[in-house]
This record gives sequence, C-alpha cells and structure tokens, in this order.
Amino acid sequence: MDLSNKGFAQAGAVAVGAGYALGGVVGFFVTGFGDFVQNTNYELLTLEINPFHNVFHLFVGVYLIIIAQFGRPATEGALIGGGAVYLVAVFLGLTENLDILSMQNVVTSDNILHIFSGSAALGIGLLSVSRNKRSERLGEPLQQR
Repeated sequence: MDLSNKGFAQAGAVAVGAGYALGGVVGFFVTGFGDFVQNTNYELLTLEINPFHNVFHLFVGVYLIIIAQFGRPATEGALIGGGAVYLVAVFLGLTENLDILSMQNVVTSDNILHIFSGSAALGIGLLSVSRNKRSERLGEPLQQR
C-alpha cells in the first residue's frame, strides 16, 4: 500500500490499523477460538486477551485501514470516534467492567495501551482537522486529499 499520496490522518490510520490487525491475528495463536467471551489467563505481550478481544482488535485494525481509503474527512472522523471509544474503554477497564474482553484488573497493560492508542487516534484526528482548517483559513492548498 502506497502511503506517499496519503495525508497525515490517513497514514496514521493505516499505521495504527495495521498494528491492531496484527495484534488481533497474533492473539488467536495464543488464545485459539475457545472461551470466546470468558475471562482467561491468556496474555500477549502482557496484554490480557481472549478470542473476542482478538476479534475486536482485528475489526478495529481492518476498519481503520479501509476507512483511510475513503479520504481525509472520513478518516478524521473515524480516528476521533475510535479514539473516544478507546478512552471510554479505559474508564470501563478502570472500573473493572470489561470482563467480556478478559480485562480483569484495574491496572493492566490493556488500560495503558488504550490510554495511549486512544489519545493518539483522537490527537491525530483532531490535529488533522486543525491543520486543514488552518490551511483553508489562510488560503493555502490542502496537504491531504
């Protein structure tokens, strides 16, 4: 996939999406397909996972890669919305309400990853919107399609 003609938000979405998709696929090698929504003791690089967690990360990854093909505005919206969802996941994880994803403890690597990835996605989306609003206001050509 050629990222040279993609804008900031689109390149970020593809990179983050590839990471999540890879994590989802590799997670199945650890968990298999049993105990789909059960609390498990399976971990991938200290991240608590179960098959449903793997499916969720695979879905998010593929979604971000696909949405990046639809242009800057769609990608910015997906990053902002997705970042917000991951930050809500942090709150639910801290309140121990994400058992369905096998996140069992308040202080987990999952919550740390979700803080960083959610903040990064939200930040990339908002920064891209801001950069393009500034370009429009100043009459500069947009750097992204």
